[in-house]
Amino acid sequence: MVSLLFTFHFSLFTSCQAEAPVSRKYNCQLVFYYDQHPTSLLFAAARSAGAYVYVTSSGDGSSSFRHIYVTSNDGKTPREDNVISTEIEKRAACILGASNSIGIIVGMTNFNGLWAYDRSCPNCASLQAMDWTGNRQQVACPKCKRIYDLETGNIIDGEAGDALLRYFCSFDGTILHAWN
Repeated sequence: MVSLLFTFHFSLFTSCQAEAPVSRKYNCQLVFYYDQHPTSLLFAAARSAGAYVYVTSSGDGSSSFRHIYVTSNDGKTPREDNVISTEIEKRAACILGASNSIGIIVGMTNFNGLWAYDRSCPNCASLQAMDWTGNRQQVACPKCKRIYDLETGNIIDGEAGDALLRYFCSFDGTILHAWN
């Protein structure tokens, strides 16, 4: 009995420690300031389990005018347009994985904390932006039809393949940062 209990606790501990590695396939560097955009949907997603957002960007990262767009998984809220115009924001990195126009997915998982995923399908030869499924806790590739769970990043429907590309993400109440 003691041996069985020890095995159960040990396997539970090791399975919790075995998280998917952080991807280095594409560069991801996002710095987003709360004091510049306190009502952003991005910060709501960083605080609420099960809330996820797409983050995309337009404009030249070195130009004086850039936009960071945020789209909620709630299916109701219109896409948010955050104009990046202050000097501190202009100096901050904005490289969103495979493509700034495809972007990343940021959200608070129920069990694994705050993560960012690349929004491009890791299993298609061409860059494919994934879209929310009906339950909004998953994304689907329009090309290969695989469905990925945002809690784990794993494929839950479709052919076998690679899990979503994952990036570190943190929010300290002042700055949200996604990186690899």
